[in-house]
Amino acid sequence: MMTKLRRSLTKDDLSRIAEMDAACGTLFQRDADRPDNVFVKPRRRQPIEVSRAQQRMRTARWRSEMDRRKAPTAAEVGMALATALATTDWSDTLTSLDYDLIRRALSDLEARGFSNVEARRTMRRLRDRMVDPVDRPDEVTEPYDNKRKLPF
Repeated sequence: MMTKLRRSLTKDDLSRIAEMDAACGTLFQRDADRPDNVFVKPRRRQPIEVSRAQQRMRTARWRSEMDRRKAPTAAEVGMALATALATTDWSDTLTSLDYDLIRRALSDLEARGFSNVEARRTMRRLRDRMVDPVDRPDEVTEPYDNKRKLPF
């Protein structure tokens, strides 16, 4: 086995190293406007209050942008669809596709853990609140039409 022998550093070596280090700092300075070469920035811990303030600012910006664009949220679209369904004139004939859409919505709620019976009761309360009893005389005493059942 061959071993490499190292000689110990002398005073001249140490002064030469110090001279080279000083020359590096003065002759070869880094450009302050150089591109950032760090691809993944290290996560720095920050106080929870700062994180929450940043989140509030992002939420406020998102809401402001939604208001400016007059864009509804998914909840608002869903409520508009539920209102349209609840206020539908049931004397009109609904197609099988209409009933399929209602069944799919109720199935989705059930798949996400909601009670189908409670979802129907919620829609019934919405209809009772939004449609005048004069416009639904059959439903005041009997919530279901004799000829055709309401989907809720």
